[in-house]
Amino acid sequence: MATSAGVDVGGTFTDVVVHASGHRPRAIKVPTTPDDQAEGVRDGLAVAWPEGALHRLPHGSTTATNAVLERKIARTVLVTTAGFAGVLHIARQDRPALYDLFATRPDPLVPHELVVPVTERTGPDGTEIVELTDDEVERVVGEVRRLEPESVAVSLLFAYADDSHEQRLCEALRSLDVPVTRSSALLPEFREFERASTCVLNAAIEPVMRRYLSRLTNRVPEPVITVMTSSGGTAGVEFAASAPVHTLLSGPAAGVVAAGAVARSAGFDDAIAFDMGGTSTDVCLIRGGHPEVSTSSRIAGLPFRTPAVGIHTVGAGGGSIAWIDAGGALRVGPHSAGADPGPACYGLGGREPTVTDAHCVLGHLDPGRELGGGLHLDVAAAERALGAISESAQGVLAVVRATMARALRKVSTERGVDPSGLALVAYGGAGPLHATALARELGCAAVVIPPAPGVLSALGLLLAPARYEASRTVMVPAGTDLGETWDQLSEEARQELEKQGVAGEISLFRVADARYAGQSHELRLDVGGEPDLTELLHAAHENAYGYAMRDEQAVIVTVRVVAQGAPILDEPPRDWDQGEPAPESSRELGTTGTARVLSRAGLSAGDRVTGPALIEQPDSTTLLDQDETAVVDEAGNLVVRFDG
Repeated sequence: MATSAGVDVGGTFTDVVVHASGHRPRAIKVPTTPDDQAEGVRDGLAVAWPEGALHRLPHGSTTATNAVLERKIARTVLVTTAGFAGVLHIARQDRPALYDLFATRPDPLVPHELVVPVTERTGPDGTEIVELTDDEVERVVGEVRRLEPESVAVSLLFAYADDSHEQRLCEALRSLDVPVTRSSALLPEFREFERASTCVLNAAIEPVMRRYLSRLTNRVPEPVITVMTSSGGTAGVEFAASAPVHTLLSGPAAGVVAAGAVARSAGFDDAIAFDMGGTSTDVCLIRGGHPEVSTSSRIAGLPFRTPAVGIHTVGAGGGSIAWIDAGGALRVGPHSAGADPGPACYGLGGREPTVTDAHCVLGHLDPGRELGGGLHLDVAAAERALGAISESAQGVLAVVRATMARALRKVSTERGVDPSGLALVAYGGAGPLHATALARELGCAAVVIPPAPGVLSALGLLLAPARYEASRTVMVPAGTDLGETWDQLSEEARQELEKQGVAGEISLFRVADARYAGQSHELRLDVGGEPDLTELLHAAHENAYGYAMRDEQAVIVTVRVVAQGAPILDEPPRDWDQGEPAPESSRELGTTGTARVLSRAGLSAGDRVTGPALIEQPDSTTLLDQDETAVVDEAGNLVVRFDG
């Protein structure tokens, strides 16, 4: 088997997992290089696999995400139908928080003065109402040129029904020699605001993503690079460069894919993925061994409608900064110390107290053990940082855990899902330190900690298939013959994967977005063979809301075909290169007493560890409280059960 490496770039560390024939999987962490993430990727690969060439490199990137969050985007012009220039500002006319008098919407990525209206009009059935003349095309190109854009988004009214006007405009605008995003190619679906928002997001980050991927391919020229998309699959470099909006949840999506595989390996079909990294915590519900996929997501308050796993994110990570608010209360996050300077205990100049500093002071982390990138902990610096706000380390952990518990309830109890039937799959560098406490509070059946939790997102890149979803809004009653549409979308999806270089068997799956007549939002239905879509909607509606409306007409709104290739790995590896096991020792844990300290490399299937204990490994540390027992299962997972 060819040598492959999954590389996930996080806010604090860049994680690398190498899988090579005849070798146990190898994992390393190096500090992320914020100014140029490609440098961190190259450095991590050099450390993880100095032996020889790599053949495949699936990559999880935060480039698009950070560009939006930090507003480091291209100067973008929006071209839209006359009369709809305010589409981004008017939005949906809903309040971000119903009872918050100070709640505000984020400013659109394109201000009013950079919106160019065009005289044209297409009806919802695709008929031309107002002609797009050659003179109007010429005028629009001139107006856009005057605004000196770095990127252009074209989103016309009802272009999903007939895209001829958009195609003419985009062809003419390419003479400006800047990227042009066409909404009907990116998202051929209804809802004008969401389509325009998705189109603008893509246009605003395309130049940023292209520069990054160009640097990456120059620094790491040998392997075939693919990029993780928000939907839980990978895509080719050119697709990711031209449609970077698909990568906004790149890194978290890879972790969720791996969490589903880990849950299945431990015997749990239903679980919650719990990923606590250096900057944030991501949680996602997993049903039947697979994460749920949505086509309605937000980033920094801005909607986008590309397929994405249903991740809920909160600003709570190892680097989250503890602070005192105006009322004198202790708060943790959302601001993070990041990779530079990082937590105070890293000794890189950070002075503000973080969650990692609290763990360091409490003895949860070994000050003598080397962290990723050659870092060593400075306990005295962590104590000084916490002393500056006169707060205890236990208090910091209590606050950050309350934030994470709310996120876990968001994807479980608030959706009517009983946590007692779920396992909590904990990963990320900091996840296993908090997992059992959170699982007990939530009432989960068990905690599952994979063999290499600190790099699970990087492993997920090796488990993720190549994936592409083709879609089209149809808006027809259930029972309408959609055979020709399904066939067209199947061919489109297959051709796109083949264009991206996917070889071998390609699997196709049908999906439909459906609702009852008169409703305003849809449910996503997995369609197999030729079932009764009306019955599928009844079942999905009853599952989501507790009842079905069997007397109402079912409407098929959008149909989709998902094409998938084969992943690099079919299942998570069981035997990892964890290094040489250290001898068992003990350590004082703040005020909670003495804990055993064991090396995970020294544990084998069937071994049991009862807390208080710390199980250390190169990429993470697992904390077991009093009377909690972890058992190593046949897949190499640490499993802590709470179901008696």
